[in-house]
Amino acid sequence: MSARYLLSVPRREVRRRELIAGGVGAAAGALGAPAALARARHRPPRSRTYDVVVVGGGLAGLTAATRIRAAGKSVVVLEARRRVGGRNLDHPLGPGKVAELGGQWAGPGQDKVLALAKQLGVATFPTYSDGNSVYYSGGATQTYSGDIPPGNPAALVEVQAAVLEFNNMAALVPADKPWTAPQAATWDTETIQTWIDQNLHTAEARSLAELAMRGVYGEEAEEISLLDLLAAITGVGGDFNTLIGSAQSIRFVGGPQQFSQKLAGRLGPAVRLGVPVGAIQHGSRITAHSGANVFHAHRAILALPKTLLGRIAFDPPLAPGPDQYLQRQPMGSVVKVNAIYPTPFWRDAGLNGAATSDTGPIRITYDNSPPDGRPGVLVGFMEGNDSRAFYGSPPAARRQAALASFARYFGSQALSPSGYVDMMWAAEPFTRGAYGSFNPPGVLTS
Repeated sequence: MSARYLLSVPRREVRRRELIAGGVGAAAGALGAPAALARARHRPPRSRTYDVVVVGGGLAGLTAATRIRAAGKSVVVLEARRRVGGRNLDHPLGPGKVAELGGQWAGPGQDKVLALAKQLGVATFPTYSDGNSVYYSGGATQTYSGDIPPGNPAALVEVQAAVLEFNNMAALVPADKPWTAPQAATWDTETIQTWIDQNLHTAEARSLAELAMRGVYGEEAEEISLLDLLAAITGVGGDFNTLIGSAQSIRFVGGPQQFSQKLAGRLGPAVRLGVPVGAIQHGSRITAHSGANVFHAHRAILALPKTLLGRIAFDPPLAPGPDQYLQRQPMGSVVKVNAIYPTPFWRDAGLNGAATSDTGPIRITYDNSPPDGRPGVLVGFMEGNDSRAFYGSPPAARRQAALASFARYFGSQALSPSGYVDMMWAAEPFTRGAYGSFNPPGVLTS
């Protein structure tokens, strides 16, 4: 679920626009709330007043600013980082080639981002899938073709039945108002893990279902409301498989961060980097404060993670409803890893780079090589508690554990990459988690 946040002062010539607060942007952190507001009240105001101030230079914020500019209104975008892109972050591998450290895929039905790619002249290519996938379970490695791993037949039957039941339940849940579903109260008091434990009777089926939840949320199934999952299924068209499979089928040549870079280039000086917003005053007009800088506007769009919205000092304070909601919106935890090799050696063994495993810390992998396969790149994910286990560890420990996981699936050659990059999103000060926020039990219906 995503929330929309727009602070406004009545003004007839500016249309109200609601944008999903999913892009990552500026956040409180430079100033504590009391200090930020105390300083804010004693600063001389700047003369210019924009129609809209957008806080956050990810895709949501930059798309909003682009539409505002197209409508002939004045806009300024305040981005805390020294770069745009939010949770899209690409590591260069050479001219036109990247290893994606943030969000990177699209799938059938994700028409808006695919239309944006076409508009900006960004080509797409399919995620590499020729050859067999790897399934690691119970200490044994098997390879298989197709979408169904070679698990215990009884477990696979249970998983398929669970997918069907998820889809049937989701058909009763409106994606935009899940709390109105006929059984919302029951489903919202139940976690995904509780449902798994009650309905899946083989250990392998439960393991596969839990792995799927980590892949969707970056979080353990025991933390998430069942109603949240059902609303997410409805939101992608009503098929659970879209959440865990086809949504990873399309990649972008040169990486998706260029979307934000191209949009920011069109906006020019309207995009301000290195401007973390610590306080916002809203009354006769809106004033956003970043250190000694103030920005006045008639309206504000806050396009940043909800956990960071809650750290901004608002004057007057937010109403209790939105404030309580922000307090209840945690984010998942993910370390995304890219191991770089001279060539995609796993292809020579007839493998496509995809692995599914019951053993961490990396339980899901894909071939993440550029379109021409040079260099070869394996991408893997430490999700939920698997990632939290490395919060206090040095980067070398993460690297060693990640490469050991790759070697478990693809052989000892994976232990010797020519390059390695990873990103612990929970440690990123202007993100604080991945892949996004979610609703724990009881939040949606309360």
